[in-house]
Amino acid sequence: MRTPVKFAAFAVTAAAMAAGFGATDASALPRCRPAVEGIATATGILGTGSEKARIEARENWKITVRQLYGPRYADFWSAQNKQWNCAKGAILLAKCVVVAKPCRY
Repeated sequence: MRTPVKFAAFAVTAAAMAAGFGATDASALPRCRPAVEGIATATGILGTGSEKARIEARENWKITVRQLYGPRYADFWSAQNKQWNCAKGAILLAKCVVVAKPCRY
């Protein structure tokens, strides 16, 4: 290949890459809703109650989000601003509350 042809090919490739990296597709941006709370309690010893309560609070959050905004928003891993508050209550009772903004992409 001659040098001017190589340069033209490089310029076209660089321009295509820059256009691809600079473009922001509106459908790729997250669409978020107001924060939703999930609450659960569970019993167990040596941390098993807290772990169960965490899982159940996450499931409660998903169910609530699905009812409010539909299944596309109910993916907990896509949620933003997750805040957990888990505490042991009575001797074996643990309570967890999760608050997060449901988002879809």
